[in-house]
Amino acid sequence: MNYFFLYQTLKAQFSSGAATHSPGESAFGYYTHEFHSKSSLTFKGGVTSPFDVELIDSVTNTNFTYPIFHPSRGKKTEGCIILLHGLNERSWEKYLPWGYQLANYTGKTVILFPIAYHMNRSPKAWCDPRQMNSFVKERQLYVPQVKSLSVANVALSERLTNHPERFLLSGYQAANDLLDLVASIKAGTHNFIKKDASVDFFAYSIGSFLSQILFLAHGEKELANSRLFIFCGGSVFEDWQGVSKYIMDSKAFERLHEYYNSSDELTHQEVSEVVNHTALGQSFVDMLSSRNLKKRGEGYYSALKGRISAVVLKNDSVAIVDKVKQTLKGIRVDEWDLNYKYSHITPFPLLSNKLVNQVNEAFEKLMLRASLLFTT
Repeated sequence: MNYFFLYQTLKAQFSSGAATHSPGESAFGYYTHEFHSKSSLTFKGGVTSPFDVELIDSVTNTNFTYPIFHPSRGKKTEGCIILLHGLNERSWEKYLPWGYQLANYTGKTVILFPIAYHMNRSPKAWCDPRQMNSFVKERQLYVPQVKSLSVANVALSERLTNHPERFLLSGYQAANDLLDLVASIKAGTHNFIKKDASVDFFAYSIGSFLSQILFLAHGEKELANSRLFIFCGGSVFEDWQGVSKYIMDSKAFERLHEYYNSSDELTHQEVSEVVNHTALGQSFVDMLSSRNLKKRGEGYYSALKGRISAVVLKNDSVAIVDKVKQTLKGIRVDEWDLNYKYSHITPFPLLSNKLVNQVNEAFEKLMLRASLLFTT
């Protein structure tokens, strides 16, 4: 299938809110589903930045909708795949062909689930270049040596620089949201999925980090029958290279690593509570470094072997191939080098030239590779 054509078709239908259709074929169900998060973040003190949305508007992050691709119109499916996105993402457009094709190939419902304070769980202004431009200029004044600052990442960069604890706490909220979602599916209360259905994960970039923590903490319990496919991710926190105009600037990246590399910093009341008293918090600490992860023993992923698989890209400058392989020791990791210019942010560029066939081939290869894990 032509990736460019599929993207354009789904983007138009997603924007209009119409049910999606496979180009030239019968109707293919696209829906949205409501979700109400049971947990939220709190910070002591008053508002110090326009990006302190936890203190300004908590509703957007706690009450939201998520997109669904449902391949079986009028019937509940026996399985589902939860697709997790990357850090600092504000739009689902990039992932529409991914979700559509996974549903198409597996016959499972695909849920595109937003991480806390991302996608439609964050203010629309954060992805408006005109509104963000003034904040970029202001940040450049008091962080003059900052690198890779942009209108796309200034909101996240400012938030993490001011409160690096947000990285853990928002991830913790998202993880609990996902466990609640899995529980509702297992209980048979989801509109599109059968009771006790299989729940698998397709995780990209930071979504991989979140899902690995989930599987380490709950892989033998709530996620005992779940499978995880990792794309462009998989390494421990210390090995991520997150400085990018699309992710975060150099100051935020530096502050984040400074905070989580020092045990003395993890004294924020909520952070300490999560880290010291929850399985998710303990798994988060384990995933901070190779040294921490090895404390679980050499076979820290052995119980999950056969249920986790990964594809990494040779020229990925964010999720480094050798570091991913080191972290996922014992797990199947395929290293690909695509025969066109790609990046971590854009593994499937929207091309209309002679390279379009190569992009189509790579996209189909990835979807088939993931679908194989979810259907065998």
